[in-house]
Amino acid sequence: MVGIVALLELTSMSTDLDLFFSENPKLFPQQLFYIQSPYFKYLQPIYNYLGEAGLTDFINPGILIMYGVTLLFVILGLFTRPMAILSLILQLFIYKSFAKLNYGFDNFMTMSLFYCVLFPIGKSYSLDTVLFKINEKIDFNYRRILQIHLMIAYFFSGIAKATDLGWWNGKSIWKAIASVDNEFYSTPSIILVLLGISTVLLEFLYPFLVWFKPTRKYTLFAIVSMHIGIAITMDLFAFSAIMIIWNLSAFGEINLNTKTKTKNEVAL
Repeated sequence: MVGIVALLELTSMSTDLDLFFSENPKLFPQQLFYIQSPYFKYLQPIYNYLGEAGLTDFINPGILIMYGVTLLFVILGLFTRPMAILSLILQLFIYKSFAKLNYGFDNFMTMSLFYCVLFPIGKSYSLDTVLFKINEKIDFNYRRILQIHLMIAYFFSGIAKATDLGWWNGKSIWKAIASVDNEFYSTPSIILVLLGISTVLLEFLYPFLVWFKPTRKYTLFAIVSMHIGIAITMDLFAFSAIMIIWNLSAFGEINLNTKTKTKNEVAL
């Protein structure tokens, strides 16, 4: 799912990605200094090496295609871990070249691909298992990493929102959803206040509510609904999709009609 969302985001930007490259074409921070990436000092040695090796004319025009191909391999589960590593490197190389135009999705996609490198995502439902008969034994609860990550992220996001008066009087919600492209600016004030307070409480209490099994399903429903609302009102479809994937991957329960439970399911 991480690969699918990354690929959809890449294709949705296909008509605009040329704007991120100069006529050479080279990644634009070398030309547009007023929007230079803060990661430029790390990327510059790579640019220099590509130039000295005569690879610039090959890499720059084809880097987006290479990124898309590696994502396809990740989706299919073919050479999963090597392709996840390449996807992560290419994602960093492409998007960190114009980091000032990045937002939450780009950062979460970097973390998602990093976790795809660490986790044994090619163990099940992949071409690797069919072609290479991989039978990797898993003795570590990888889901716990996602669970802890999400609980920390939402908890401190809730604290940050709680210190902002705008989240208690509805102003922050209104500023987020109001646009000349929709009618959300006319939303009644009481709804904005309720949405703002609900968001603060949901994120702040997320670690406690999602960890307690009797309230886990309701918390997942609420957090997924919140991100669907973000997608609809703010057009942040990719960001909402990756956050929903994280939540379901970390705390979702999947019944495969198996007679025995895995160690991860028992630990969950």
